[in-house]
Amino acid sequence: MRFTVIGWNFRKTPVEIRDSLALTPKEQVELGLQLRTRFNLGGVVILSTCNRTELYLVNAEQQLDQIIEMLESYWNLYELRERVYTIQNLDGVRHLFRVASSLDSMVLGEPQILGQLKDAFQSFNEADLTGKLLHPLFTRAFSTAKRVRTETSVASNAVSVSYAAVELAKHIFEDLSKQTVMVVGAGEMAELAVRHFMRNGISELFVTNRTFLSAAKLAEKFQGLAVPFEHLERHLHQADIILSSTGARDFIITKEMVKNCLRQRRGRSMFFIDIAVPRDIDPEINELNGTFCYDIDDLQTLVSQNQVERKKESIKAEEIIEKELIKLELWFKSLSAVPTIRSLRKAFNSIAEEEMVKSFKNLKNIPESERKKVEQLVHRLIQKLLHDPSRNLKKIAHDEDAHLYLEYVSKIFDLSPTPVKLENLPEKHHRLKIIKS
Repeated sequence: MRFTVIGWNFRKTPVEIRDSLALTPKEQVELGLQLRTRFNLGGVVILSTCNRTELYLVNAEQQLDQIIEMLESYWNLYELRERVYTIQNLDGVRHLFRVASSLDSMVLGEPQILGQLKDAFQSFNEADLTGKLLHPLFTRAFSTAKRVRTETSVASNAVSVSYAAVELAKHIFEDLSKQTVMVVGAGEMAELAVRHFMRNGISELFVTNRTFLSAAKLAEKFQGLAVPFEHLERHLHQADIILSSTGARDFIITKEMVKNCLRQRRGRSMFFIDIAVPRDIDPEINELNGTFCYDIDDLQTLVSQNQVERKKESIKAEEIIEKELIKLELWFKSLSAVPTIRSLRKAFNSIAEEEMVKSFKNLKNIPESERKKVEQLVHRLIQKLLHDPSRNLKKIAHDEDAHLYLEYVSKIFDLSPTPVKLENLPEKHHRLKIIKS
């Protein structure tokens, strides 16, 4: 197969080095072009995310030391060799499938990696850098990832506190697109929660913080509205969902404040999510009708349960990957029969053409329309005669003695098939439709 993965990820490489390895899409393609030209590679795709930088290469196995040396020079980081991993052939494909299916991610089942991998492949494909082997590998990686997502629950349960908060909100309010969210705080956890809410299409976003400038920056980033902290109580009743994440020592949102809000809301429920330590929201709010209040411990319990569930589901996902690898391996083996099949068809067509030329010489007055009908009939006969033999030859190619059987066929029909090379095959054998979802 001659497929190699070279990479650095969060397991072996600290974040300060991963930051230095980060590449823009344009830089990825430029580096790929340098690699393909310098090392005469059969294909290259580079994936660069915050947690990994990986190179997927064809025909690189004899030049790994030189390639790593070039990459150290490119990044001006000469300790990369100590942290690099290289995975080859079927093990490399298994790794690619696991990456696409988010089984190799820091957060098991996270959805972003598949889109990032598709974007990387698309960029390199458009730059004509993928070659022919990477088409079936990446296409099958994408379809395998789709199977993992539809046939398992590996991505269904929240495994971060911010994500869990949003998932809980979705249980309280069926349609988040009609809900207004107020976020109290403007730190990393607050921003992550806002990202999750925005992905779910909330109706409106308010952000408030003791430092108004921080609230304004976060609100502007997500097209929300910044509220001065001293006006929090005045605007609280407008929010259906309130998430708080500050460093305050006392409750920011009290039971009395929420009582007043509920009167103004005329029975409409309010959902409070407190991810601050110490807590920002008075837990006695739960005693009021029409309120739901969860704190960091509630969410952490949910996250822990979900992590266990995802681990269970990942076993099913690994089984799907192994089945897809078997299919891919059989497909590659079936390619060894393609040159014999092509030679067989060529021989039959050559005989047919020769015999038709002789026959048409003796039938000089046959109309052109009738001549075409005869030609079509002959070609249909050849197609039907060779259909089952072609299919059976592909099946035989899965056998460990396939080369002997193919050699017998070649001798019987006096064929001279050329050795199979993916780059010599017709387009339909290697270029498959990329699954977008």
